[in-house]
Amino acid sequence: MTVSLSQHLQTHRDEILAEWFAEWLPADNSGQPGWASPAQTRHIMQTLFDQILSALTTAPPDQLPDLDEQAPLCVHLRHLAAEQARNPEQATDPLRLLFSLRQLLLRHVTAWDRKSETLSMAEPMLRLDRYFDRIALFAFNSILSLRDRHISEQNLSLMELSTPVLRLWHQILLLPLVGIIDTGRARQIADHLLEAIARHEARVTVIDLTGVPIIDTSVAQHIMKTIDAARLLGSRVVLTGISPEGAQTLTKLGIRFGDVICRASLRAGIAEALMITGKRITAMEDPAHP
Repeated sequence: MTVSLSQHLQTHRDEILAEWFAEWLPADNSGQPGWASPAQTRHIMQTLFDQILSALTTAPPDQLPDLDEQAPLCVHLRHLAAEQARNPEQATDPLRLLFSLRQLLLRHVTAWDRKSETLSMAEPMLRLDRYFDRIALFAFNSILSLRDRHISEQNLSLMELSTPVLRLWHQILLLPLVGIIDTGRARQIADHLLEAIARHEARVTVIDLTGVPIIDTSVAQHIMKTIDAARLLGSRVVLTGISPEGAQTLTKLGIRFGDVICRASLRAGIAEALMITGKRITAMEDPAHP
């Protein structure tokens, strides 16, 4: 009687799993994934093996099993990819698991083929190899997708932190800008600032450019658009922190900030904002020394 590939793998399931555990989980645990304990790793490997075997068993012998997004195997692989995304140092662990299992299964099938008197196992082995290629590609794409999403979330968080709008005093806001200002960041800066102006009913907004390394035509245009929008909400803008090099560059480019109040330092800009709002900072009198 001819025994199918899936039947052979099912018959030798425990033996194959034992070899896989021994190969992946040495006595000193040096090869196990850093994101899982030995017991968790065994459960992950056993679940992965059973899901692959189930897919091979249920699919027609002449077809590759489908990789449905909702299939248990795909859900399990996405879970492994998510675990990996939180541990970048183990980036290749899910793929290493799959490749090691594929090599083990091919060795088993090859040894069984030499001992058996059945028809050639070339076609079943090719089917198995192609199926693992599809699984590995699905796992790789899942890892890339999660990593890209993780990077995008980090970039968004960094942009949030890099554009803080601070309330200095009543009706006075400070926007310290740091780093390169591109179109996407300029839009976010404008959104945050205008929202803060409306929320705090700010009369004066100090925009500090001390941390902006390059002030060119593009940066100047972004700043001017933000200033014009702030004016429409009733807030005067004080611009501070333009370096001597930046001032020379803007002059050579013929860029003018019109009637925008400019001050060399943040301290001078804050003093200007206080004066506009009718406030000032004075020293406290010492009762012991009238």
